[in-house]
Amino acid sequence: MPKVLVTNDDSYLSKGLYLLYDSVKDLGEVRIYSTLWPRSAVGHSVSFNKPLRLDKITFEGYEVNVVDGSPVDALHLAIAAHGFEPDLVVSGVNVGENLTIQHIVYSGTIAVAMEAALMGIPALAFSADVRLWEEFKNEKIARAVRAVANTLAKFILKEGMPENVDFISINFPSPDTIKPCIRITRAARRRWKPAFEMRLDTRGRPYYWLHPLPINPEKGSDVYAVYVEGCVSVTPLKVDLNTNIGRESLKVLEEVLREAEGLLERILEEF
Repeated sequence: MPKVLVTNDDSYLSKGLYLLYDSVKDLGEVRIYSTLWPRSAVGHSVSFNKPLRLDKITFEGYEVNVVDGSPVDALHLAIAAHGFEPDLVVSGVNVGENLTIQHIVYSGTIAVAMEAALMGIPALAFSADVRLWEEFKNEKIARAVRAVANTLAKFILKEGMPENVDFISINFPSPDTIKPCIRITRAARRRWKPAFEMRLDTRGRPYYWLHPLPINPEKGSDVYAVYVEGCVSVTPLKVDLNTNIGRESLKVLEEVLREAEGLLERILEEF
């Protein structure tokens, strides 16, 4: 029987977590591991400098393993402490989309899928353009998530990941804009440019609120699919960060490094 681990970064309180669990619960032995508190935008953080608590609770009829750490901590504890070695990790459904490489590297939801991929475990990360947990009660978005998540998870458990794909990020438009279309997309580079609004506190000292300025999406990107076309975006991703450029492109860099190597040699001769 396949083993499926369901996790997220919005904590065990999020209704998106249980929507995802209900989407895949018929596919094998399915367990939920989540965080005690919302851990959005923590990226790939790991708790190296503090002990972790792992408690099994029942919440609204669901059995949940709750970790007082990060989403990646939850995955590690499931495998190393409980011996639950999943055949598939599904993460989400995140409150808020995770579009572009910019958000991919910020997101705890995607980070746990990436960590699973690093460990050789197929993984799917689900996000939706909603602002509140309660929006997952919307039947339109709930049924869309269940259909897509179940179909994809079933396929991956049977066939494995497509060639040269380590994990997949899936983003749903808002309940108001979603249309009956799915696009295979590439992740755009950036979602927004940083800008700040300066305000004064009660003592007249300045502080700053981040005010992101959106970047117009390119056709074929994940942002374009969700915000322009109203389609579900399916973005295949790889963990490997190494470049594939040829040696010819690196000639200038090699020349600089040979110069640095000479400096290093002279330094070390002094010792």
